[in-house]
Amino acid sequence: MKKIILALASVLTSAMFAPEASAVPAFARQMGMACSGCHFQSFPILTSYGKSFKMGGFTEMGTQGKIEGDQGLSIPDTLNMAVVMKVRYQKTNGPKLVAPGYDSNNGRYDVPDEFALFAAGRVAENIGALIEVSIAGAAHAGIANFKVPFVYDLGSAKLGVVPFSGDAGAAYGFDLFATGSNTTGRAIENGQGYSAARYLNTHTEVTGAAIYVANADFHINVTPWFQGSQLSAVGTTEATALGGRYLRAAWTPSMAGWDLGLGVQRFSGNSFKGINGDDASLHRDSATIIDFQGQGAVADLPLGVYGSYGFAKGSTAAENLACAAAATLTGAFTGCNTFNDGTERRSAFGLLADLGVIPETLGVQFGIMRAKTGILHAVSNSNESDNGITLGLRYKIRQNMSMGAAYTKFSGTAYNAGGSKDANAAGPGNSILNLTFFTGF
Repeated sequence: MKKIILALASVLTSAMFAPEASAVPAFARQMGMACSGCHFQSFPILTSYGKSFKMGGFTEMGTQGKIEGDQGLSIPDTLNMAVVMKVRYQKTNGPKLVAPGYDSNNGRYDVPDEFALFAAGRVAENIGALIEVSIAGAAHAGIANFKVPFVYDLGSAKLGVVPFSGDAGAAYGFDLFATGSNTTGRAIENGQGYSAARYLNTHTEVTGAAIYVANADFHINVTPWFQGSQLSAVGTTEATALGGRYLRAAWTPSMAGWDLGLGVQRFSGNSFKGINGDDASLHRDSATIIDFQGQGAVADLPLGVYGSYGFAKGSTAAENLACAAAATLTGAFTGCNTFNDGTERRSAFGLLADLGVIPETLGVQFGIMRAKTGILHAVSNSNESDNGITLGLRYKIRQNMSMGAAYTKFSGTAYNAGGSKDANAAGPGNSILNLTFFTGF
């Protein structure tokens, strides 16, 4: 711990001499502009211009030349690609392994944690693409995420249809918030410390098609989807129907120099529908999330605030047993609800503040989480509490390079003796530290 404190002190000392932050450089090449034009403080948080670029399906062109021809040919004269890498040290405080091993309780170095090749940008005048190819070792190599937006003008709004697949959850098809609605949309490494979507485990393997209408003041997204991704060979790849339903509606006004957002997400249907050889008829998706965010400045310092509240209903013990027994092929669920395998209501309220204490160079984060696991405690026989406090630090070395530290301490009856996350039993304990280095070029 002393070494970690000294390292953070070194970062703080050098922070005042360094410039801005990071993003996926393929879009920067297409637009001929810095990453900070689209991102507020850091990737993946979007500015109003970044939201507009995403609404347009990544098709807008900047200074880069185009090759155009018959039948709608209109592509950049250079293939826009990027390499993105993240290195991570992770330490949890659960019981250490007797023999040293690849386990976060012993301290784990992921070198790299992420290593991906991106091909992204304009495919035609109204068609874009974002393709992420993971190259982090043979066991993880393959297409991690992809989306191909088809976008049409609808008066002052945009109408988009986005086929997509990957490991980021149903919201990955189209979303503009940084409340952790999908894996790629969290404002800090420890998303579990502030995001209700992350706590409810909505970041499943997914294949679907997002259909959205959006402008500067609102967006609505309806996404049929199923759990699993053929491309990455993960999840329930045998599903033959888009049985899950994801609905997102949001109001995104600008007031007094602040970009604001208030939205709702609703999961329904059955994302296991049509699984060959398996009885998933008892299964369902049921979760609701209300989220909000504000991005502006206080005393000339950039500030982002991101909050969410979500819940997922439980099922009776008999229903959960029946659903688990039916999962003979996939083994993918132990309860009837994708987002709650307990018998009680699973819920979470999270809030994160992200302040640029040295604008575009050094940021600090503070987050809280107040949650219920949806599981009855073995001793008290009441819905377990699961709370957290998160502290974070982000240092931007260059426009395309950053370092980060995030520490979350958990508490509540879930971590007591007899709890589902008993801190003294085998498992990750009740704290997590992530130290990260990120670069893209």
